[in-house]
Amino acid sequence: MKTRVRTDIILLVSVTIAVSVLFLSLRLYPESIFTDDIMNFLGFLLMLKGIYLRMAARGFKKEHSKSGHGLVTGGAYALVRNPMYLGTFLIGSGFVLLAWPWWSIVIFGIIFYVRFNRQINKEEIYLKELFGLDYEAYTKQVPRLFPRVKDLLRLRLKEAFPLKQAWGTKEKWGLLGWPFLGCLLDGVKEIIVFGLVDWIKVFSIALGAAAVFFITLWAEYKRA
Repeated sequence: MKTRVRTDIILLVSVTIAVSVLFLSLRLYPESIFTDDIMNFLGFLLMLKGIYLRMAARGFKKEHSKSGHGLVTGGAYALVRNPMYLGTFLIGSGFVLLAWPWWSIVIFGIIFYVRFNRQINKEEIYLKELFGLDYEAYTKQVPRLFPRVKDLLRLRLKEAFPLKQAWGTKEKWGLLGWPFLGCLLDGVKEIIVFGLVDWIKVFSIALGAAAVFFITLWAEYKRA
């Protein structure tokens, strides 16, 4: 099993365990169902953004890494040095908004940092040894995990996330799997916290977030 896949699974298991603990303290959750619905919508949006970022990053690397032996600095890797980890963070944050009280995203951020910082450090030491001065120059130009605001403002999707490459890996199946899992987790949470669940509403919120995401994505590709 690849290291990234293993760490993703470990992170999601950690989130699930933490959610189970929070379910024992229902007063930590907002009493307003409307507020919960807004958080759910934002959660699905974050999740979709994270999935698509991973799709684009993996597809670009697959196309340009020379079978894993070349330094990739374009596409999503021109935005951050670790777009796959950023994608994982966004997906995890989406699950947080679906299942935890919204403020607990800070807790998730700490869990994420503790779990992944050491792994990222090890990988960057290896890349520095492998690519030398080229990688050092790259680290000075591109942030490690979170993109700069100025880079986001001038981002062009066709350049950073080539459409064909984004859809060329197995990451695309996450567009179905992760949101579906999110719906199930949200339904369980609503049963426990509010005493009932409207499954039609749960899936409608997920579909609404997907519609907003893909319409926005289409508009950005057309504009680029």
